[in-house]
Amino acid sequence: MNSVRRTILVLSAVMVCAGCSQTAALAPVGGAELGDLRYAVNDVLFEKGIDILIAPVCSGTGGDIECAGETTDNEAITGSATSDDASTVEVKVGTNVLYSGSVQDVLDRNSTVGAP
Repeated sequence: MNSVRRTILVLSAVMVCAGCSQTAALAPVGGAELGDLRYAVNDVLFEKGIDILIAPVCSGTGGDIECAGETTDNEAITGSATSDDASTVEVKVGTNVLYSGSVQDVLDRNSTVGAP
């Protein structure tokens, strides 16, 4: 009976660990507008050759989405939705505006990079 308990304990531990690793791999859940804005902010930073120390993290919904990060020069990176439906964005490093315009244009511009 001792080996049966040990087997059950080991199998239980394996199942728990498998669940943990799957949970850790999940991406944050949010609306499409939040994800699109985040990708657009990161794409603009990449296009402009900005060295990122802390990648921008975005939160909020609709026109209240704000993203914040930091460059390797300790300058603030900000991205803000500038329309109620989060279809436009303004990306800044410090007080310098890198981009102000359509989120979709940025996404479209960068969706084929590296494609054959």
